[in-house]
Amino acid sequence: MMINSEQQKSEEEIIKNGEFCDNKNDNEKKKLLFKLINEIIIGNFSSFEEIKEDFILINTKYFKIKQYYTYNQNIGSLCGFHSLFNIYYFLLYLTSKEENQKKCVLFNLRNAWSFWSFYKESVNYLLTNLKLEPKAEQSLKSCGPLERYQFIYLLEEFPKIKTLFEKIKINYDISYTKFLFGFGIFNGTIEEGIDFQKKIDSFLDNKNDASNKEKILIILLGIVNHWNTLILYKNKENNIEIYLLDSRNSPDIFNFIELYDDEKINNKNNKEIIEKIKEEYINDLLKKKYKNKNISKWFITFRKDWYDSMNKSIILISKILSKKANLINYIIKNKINILLDSFICKTNFDLSKFDPEIKFNKINNINKEQILKWIKEDYHPSVFKDELLYDIKKANFIIKNVKFISWSKLMKIYINEEKDNKSLNDNDKDIIRRYMNYLNELDKYFCNMS
Repeated sequence: MMINSEQQKSEEEIIKNGEFCDNKNDNEKKKLLFKLINEIIIGNFSSFEEIKEDFILINTKYFKIKQYYTYNQNIGSLCGFHSLFNIYYFLLYLTSKEENQKKCVLFNLRNAWSFWSFYKESVNYLLTNLKLEPKAEQSLKSCGPLERYQFIYLLEEFPKIKTLFEKIKINYDISYTKFLFGFGIFNGTIEEGIDFQKKIDSFLDNKNDASNKEKILIILLGIVNHWNTLILYKNKENNIEIYLLDSRNSPDIFNFIELYDDEKINNKNNKEIIEKIKEEYINDLLKKKYKNKNISKWFITFRKDWYDSMNKSIILISKILSKKANLINYIIKNKINILLDSFICKTNFDLSKFDPEIKFNKINNINKEQILKWIKEDYHPSVFKDELLYDIKKANFIIKNVKFISWSKLMKIYINEEKDNKSLNDNDKDIIRRYMNYLNELDKYFCNMS
């Protein structure tokens, strides 16, 4: 029998409002009570009892991805806990050898009591073992979100997961990495991007090491404001399988995933189709789940971008796995293009026609004003240094973008003309001086890489 939404909400309220006991004996009693209740009524509290399939297939031209059904998330802030729960039970499923054991694990993956007991145990572990600020502690006690540092702490230290990892490592090469994406760009640091690419390269490496183990790579997908998980598995024959676990259980968002691939997404007709299906997705969501309640524009904006970002992320990761893309190159090229688009838009300067080898002695006063305004309002020296120059140097990125090279030369011409301009105030002079220092760093980098 499949649980209805009212039963599920009632059950979640009961567990959500339960007290967190400091007394160890009380905790033990609660654990025992949870176990007894679970054994008595577990059959009535499992999501997707009426669905025959365990997963839905997502087709891309690179890989087929199996999205397994998990226990539905019904409290918006708990996606981090759902993601950890899904990782734990799916790893049990993936590494189990007996068919009956696999079925049991899949049942628990979709089971309400399994999730809520996991949730209570993991929250209590954080409250007991991790030094938290008062606000963070209160947030956890009030069904607040799992912060990123707490997520990683549980993944590495929570006994339930740690013990499983140690057991799996006997027969599998297992590791994890993060992929943070939203609003059209990679949201992680360059270090996180480098780690991701290294983990993918290691996963794809077909050289037989001494252990000759099968490989599992867990990708923590932080997409816009929601955590979900990709698990990559490679057997000894180097066959790769990809599994998606998402507590929102929305495989329908991938029905038009091919429109997000390569140049297709820039096609005007495809953009119109994508906008239309996003509207249908939101309307269907509001009608079925939120019963047409008044929902904020913030919610709609984030859900629409989650739709886009999930599709873009799956395509990008699939291309990286197919060695048709490299995340480091993707990150830096994207940042260079954002800088150039911003510069051209705000200054109306046509970089494609700029040739520093031809006589170009003066930049007109209108352009000078526009460039200074752009520097101060859009790409302050510290932004250029921290968001682009640092990444380029950290990744040893080879710059081939002709427009970007022209931009750097144009900026040096501009700064050389303006550095002694007495009409500028001290703050503007300092900004120009700092930009010159960072552009000189970029020039040194160009020389060292050539």
